[in-house]
Amino acid sequence: MSENKVAFGLKNAHYAKITVNPDGSISYGTPVALPGATEISLDAKGDMTEFYADDMLYYSASNNQGYDGKLTLANIPESFSTDILGEEKDSDDAVITEKATSKGSYFALMFEFDGDVKATRHVMYYCSASRPSISSSTKSDKSDPNTSELDFTASARPGDYKVKTKTTTTTPANIYNGWYDSVYDKATTPLSVTVSPLDGATGVLVSSNITWTFDKAINDSDVNSDNFYVIDSTTGTEVAGSLTLDTTKKIVTFNPNADLTTAKGYIATVTKGVKAIDSSTLVNKYIVNFTTA
Repeated sequence: MSENKVAFGLKNAHYAKITVNPDGSISYGTPVALPGATEISLDAKGDMTEFYADDMLYYSASNNQGYDGKLTLANIPESFSTDILGEEKDSDDAVITEKATSKGSYFALMFEFDGDVKATRHVMYYCSASRPSISSSTKSDKSDPNTSELDFTASARPGDYKVKTKTTTTTPANIYNGWYDSVYDKATTPLSVTVSPLDGATGVLVSSNITWTFDKAINDSDVNSDNFYVIDSTTGTEVAGSLTLDTTKKIVTFNPNADLTTAKGYIATVTKGVKAIDSSTLVNKYIVNFTTA
């Protein structure tokens, strides 16, 4: 597929709140839509370092300090005001209060520009926003909607110094299509899983559930009977039941519709179709054999 020759438009603005973990690492929340984006500008920060000697430019180097940005929206959503700007919504009176002591949160900003071949999707990894200005004017013979301008700074992410990433026309479909499901980070280690019951277990209670525990959060859409299933090892018949994913998105539980059969062998399988939110997969499908009591 050829590259885009031009870019135009702006859509699909999202933000993902950053949480700083006790060990200093950061994690991203699920991306939230910022509807009504009309314009974005990104001004590069950091002056070129130049050193002159011997009557000439002896040394020069760029100094990447990220970007100063401005995002224009039809309106700032309540969720952004509370999640990122630190404003407080009263649960009883349904009012939102800005306090001088409010503490904002860092966030990732995601958006896309259309292209003549394919839209380019972007993520700015480590952003902070200032309070938007407020203005309006009286109605005249026509009513033009107000807009809100959100000033933000996109800095290098602590630890790996990433500033931004964007897709290309050849980005794999699973990464491109899942761009707004989670903040993209290239997988550096494969997904791994442990299963209960253990492989080779005997005397398993017939009322037992089967659980798969992953080392990373996985995509909700991958929790289905194509990727997780339990079969009777003698007949090959699939056991009917339901699958659930816990709130950490790391533990999948299979609950059979009825108790398993006494003294029967079963095979529990999870396939490579399961992807973590960083797009990593299992090295191979994982199979566990167990026998009930």
